[in-house]
Amino acid sequence: MEIIAIGVLDHGSKAQERVLAKIQALDEKGIHVDMTERSSGPLTFLCLNMSDQGQGIPAGQRDILRYHVASALADNIVFDVEKELITKILRARYSYFDDSEREKIAEYVLDTLNRRSQGDDQGQVQAIMRRRNDVLFILLDYLDTNDCLILEGFMRFRLKNYVEQIETAADSAVDDFMLEKEYNEFIRLLKYFVDVQEPKIEEIHVIARPNGRFRLLDQNGKAVDSEYLEGIPLEPGQNDVDHEDLLISALITVSPKKIILHGFEGKNASETISRVFDNRVSNCSGCRFCEKYLARMHAPLGGHSDES
Repeated sequence: MEIIAIGVLDHGSKAQERVLAKIQALDEKGIHVDMTERSSGPLTFLCLNMSDQGQGIPAGQRDILRYHVASALADNIVFDVEKELITKILRARYSYFDDSEREKIAEYVLDTLNRRSQGDDQGQVQAIMRRRNDVLFILLDYLDTNDCLILEGFMRFRLKNYVEQIETAADSAVDDFMLEKEYNEFIRLLKYFVDVQEPKIEEIHVIARPNGRFRLLDQNGKAVDSEYLEGIPLEPGQNDVDHEDLLISALITVSPKKIILHGFEGKNASETISRVFDNRVSNCSGCRFCEKYLARMHAPLGGHSDES
């Protein structure tokens, strides 16, 4: 007796493989299911049959089969079809990007969906399984009242929220891609300015202050001469000034042969400086400058402070 028929566009698709693996696992548990195929136009129907041997098929076995079929199709949609769907969405909505750019953006989409940017492996797995389980419940609801499922149509009409989630992630990924592209171009331009300049100082130490400002010292611990930094207010009074941008401008102006960063843990400026100045940059893990300046800046209230 035919219990479920699944229509797929591609003969020998991953959906077929996953469904077959599930019914083989059922056979090991004593639930025997046969899968046959029949064609109808462009579709191949995977027909799942159970023999009632004249005694009827227990309702429990029907439910178990439906669950395993829904589970196989949910895995197919999230783990196999999802990447193809992302590619189609990007091709349709962002045709002005070339193939290599869309491939890169597709990685951003998966990062957004799976929250990879947070660096939390457990969170990534949870995000994937949440999507998979959402799809599974919709499949189970559908198969509870229907014994024929055409996969393409099901995704188009029953998984609208799922597809919209991917479309939203695609839009966000394009924004991230463009920001990174602009940032890389910005870095390339800064590197050019550095390469065409003669170094004005041998070594410079950059002390990161807790308030977001910076102090520049030479190898002797002396503040860098203002003649090199004319027109660049390293400690402006305006609250809306980006001190990290000012620091980058100052370093490019001075163009030192060697840059040592102090107290830069977790600061975005560290990455930018390293990319612009390449092997000229090193991070200090503790030295006389750190002891003299950073210790003062983190002193408790009532102690010495270098913030004045």
